[in-house]
Amino acid sequence: MSKKFFLLIFFVFFLTNSEAKQLTNNVIVSVDNLIITDLDINKEINFLRFINKEQAVNSPEKFKKEIINSLIDRKIKDIESNYFKIEISEKEIENNLYNYLERMKINNEILNTFYNQNQIEKDYLKNIIKIDMKWSKLIRQIYESRLNVNLTEVNKELEKEQNNSVDDEKLKRQLIISEQNKLLNKFSATHLEKSKKKYLIKFL
Repeated sequence: MSKKFFLLIFFVFFLTNSEAKQLTNNVIVSVDNLIITDLDINKEINFLRFINKEQAVNSPEKFKKEIINSLIDRKIKDIESNYFKIEISEKEIENNLYNYLERMKINNEILNTFYNQNQIEKDYLKNIIKIDMKWSKLIRQIYESRLNVNLTEVNKELEKEQNNSVDDEKLKRQLIISEQNKLLNKFSATHLEKSKKKYLIKFL
């Protein structure tokens, strides 16, 4: 075969590859100076399907829309946490990552195999956990003084249980923590919506 023929094959291969990369890296949304691409969306879809193996997707378009909104939320959480200089230790992140994988019954070998097969960076889940932890810490710092639990309701729940005094104290603490977490989730959702108004979110 001639050199020209080899050059032609190389050119076609290079062009096809370039076009494929352009398709997968189309910018879908920009959040201030940060972008979300087709590649980001595909990574997240593959990751969620890997984590939730039994979850059926009835409407792919609706699922994709939810993914995009989730990625926008994550960008906002990351921006806000960095703005307020929220820090989480590496040990805390690793512990949360370990506990998450334990709950999902996934070991490192399975996770790394998934990353390799889907060409996803090995700290993908770790980064998600880090952003969520920083955001939770930020919300708790901002709304700590507003975590007042209605003890009357807690005591009513205790009466329903009718446990002994030792168990009552333990259950009471659990109920208070549960109520505080509900409040934190509420504050988190509200704060996220407020934060979205601070940044330019543009669909391209």
